[in-house]
Amino acid sequence: MFDNFTKDKQIVDKYIDNRNIHKNDIYLLRYKLSTQNNPKEFLTNYLKDIKSNSVVVITDAIVYDEDAYLNAAVAYADNKHRRFYTVNEILDITKEYARLNFFLNFTETVTMDTMLKYVPDDNKKQAIINLLNDFPNNIKKLLSFKEENGNLISFAPNIAVFILIKK
Repeated sequence: MFDNFTKDKQIVDKYIDNRNIHKNDIYLLRYKLSTQNNPKEFLTNYLKDIKSNSVVVITDAIVYDEDAYLNAAVAYADNKHRRFYTVNEILDITKEYARLNFFLNFTETVTMDTMLKYVPDDNKKQAIINLLNDFPNNIKKLLSFKEENGNLISFAPNIAVFILIKK
């Protein structure tokens, strides 16, 4: 659902340019952890054939303590979604296989048009809009909800880029 973001690619390009790393020597995993039933097993399989000291980049939306609201809305819109993880959960999942070399957290805007274009059913679209509109005010503030004429037009989830060195 968030695959069209580009800021993470710019961050990675700058990182590898600053360190003179060839693009073929970097492994980029974008927006996959949140779709896994068992992210640790998924990462174990993903990383097993990558040689030591290789650069591995994981990008995904992250959440803080109150993640149930965003997870519910995204899961309703995307049946592949399982859940977003916290920074600490992702670091815990990766600690056996890689060490953190660089981390950056940012927000990127999701428009309702973009989110709803993946939802073919009009009733389901309206249910997602209703679900988002029912978020508590603190969650709306955390996700930078933007409204026009009383209608939600966008929100900004937190995205994280973890640049790891494979052990």
